[in-house]
Amino acid sequence: MTFPQKEMIARTKEICREDLRLAGALMFGSFAIGEGDPYSDIEFCLFFNDGDLPEIDQKAWISQISPVALYFPDDFGHHTAIFANLVRGEFHFEPASNIPIIASWQGYAWFPDAASAVIVDRTGQIEKYIQPFVGGPPDRQDAATVTHVTSNFLNLMLFGVNVMARGEGVRAWMLLRDIHTQLLKLVRVWENRTDHWPSPAKGLENDISPAACARYRLCTAGADPHDLIPAYQETWQWGRALMEKIAERAHLPLPDTVIQAIAERIRAMGEKNQEHA
Repeated sequence: MTFPQKEMIARTKEICREDLRLAGALMFGSFAIGEGDPYSDIEFCLFFNDGDLPEIDQKAWISQISPVALYFPDDFGHHTAIFANLVRGEFHFEPASNIPIIASWQGYAWFPDAASAVIVDRTGQIEKYIQPFVGGPPDRQDAATVTHVTSNFLNLMLFGVNVMARGEGVRAWMLLRDIHTQLLKLVRVWENRTDHWPSPAKGLENDISPAACARYRLCTAGADPHDLIPAYQETWQWGRALMEKIAERAHLPLPDTVIQAIAERIRAMGEKNQEHA
């Protein structure tokens, strides 16, 4: 199946190979792991010679790929392009001296092979640094990962409940999204479906069991407190059960004192909601 992104990726590779100011370039994201479709972004990290980078007009460089309708620095520390054909592109313009930053992708990035990612490597450093990511997705069943996810889930649950108790329903609703990021990671760990780890909602309907998908829907709600509080309660009940099962399987302790205290706050929140129903 042909769609614009494939032609745009081919054009980007051509530009990278012709631009001798580039010390290295690689592609990451959906297309690098063979999952790209007509709705996917294109994503590149471009390492220019340190002396050349300040002279690069980023928007003009990207416009060589396809006409650009909007190019701006987003809230995630990189630049985003929206092309005239409505394809989104993420571009990192970096100095060549920053190539070692690739090592910081540990635990997030992976590539089926080096050829799927590396476009230009004029110093040999790009392939060196991506070698740890070549193969399949990282193992997510290790103790450090499980502890990190459970800790984040507990922290965000407490944050959300406190905000709700303060009467900031809309903020609590927005925090529920962050809580669900951790909840879905717990689901993925339990069902051993962790391929889409950095964005755990991606492909959720196909990745996790139908029963888990149906239960997740019970955890969602609008911003009205009478709907939101039951969503918090369901999120907590399921998240707690998942934490306990995963911890038992991994032979890991859980912070029971914190869990019991949060459970009490959620119980009190539910009772107060019933009083005002």
